[in-house]
Amino acid sequence: MFKKPPSRAEIIAEDPLGEFFVWWDDLTLNDVEKFRQCLSVAQREQDLQSFLEANPLALIQHLGGGHGRWVIPRKRLGAEHVTDFIIGERSSLGFEWTAVELESPRAGMFTKAGDPTRTLTHAIRQVQDWRAWLQRNQNYAARSRLEGGLGLTDVTASLKGLILLGRRNDSDPATNERRRQMGQDLNIDIHSYEFVLESCQGRLAWTERPRF
Repeated sequence: MFKKPPSRAEIIAEDPLGEFFVWWDDLTLNDVEKFRQCLSVAQREQDLQSFLEANPLALIQHLGGGHGRWVIPRKRLGAEHVTDFIIGERSSLGFEWTAVELESPRAGMFTKAGDPTRTLTHAIRQVQDWRAWLQRNQNYAARSRLEGGLGLTDVTASLKGLILLGRRNDSDPATNERRRQMGQDLNIDIHSYEFVLESCQGRLAWTERPRF
């Protein structure tokens, strides 16, 4: 007998993190244009933080987990730390979490000498501090919220990091290889805010492609 799939309300009601569940396929061209406009006038990290809290769809379009995606803003890790976001996805392999650190859209990643700026160094340190906290408190973080934990199922101290910083037009293309190598070594993706915009554009192009 055919079983009716659960409704959105039922899915959210059954999910301890339901308030943070994001219906990623709801992305529209209007969502992309709203982010483009925000980015064109943003001066501070807080401008992007506020937009992404109100429009979490934009922040998870680069993820691939087909069984759910979550965007948790300002996640507190004990009394010591508050992340800008923790985003998650679930696939057949389980849950995967990424700690997101936002920095100013007007800041640079590297100095003229090719060294990481103070802003980038600070962002990396933030992610590393969160990982150190998770190393000490992994069981509590991974435990269900129904059992007094943070509900970050399967989270580990080696969770991936994502740093969003600056604008592409303000960066030196000569530092791209350095940025990618640093990201690979640290397990932290380091991108300008154009990464979010292009992820949204790519998702729309994929969902609107002709299907035969």
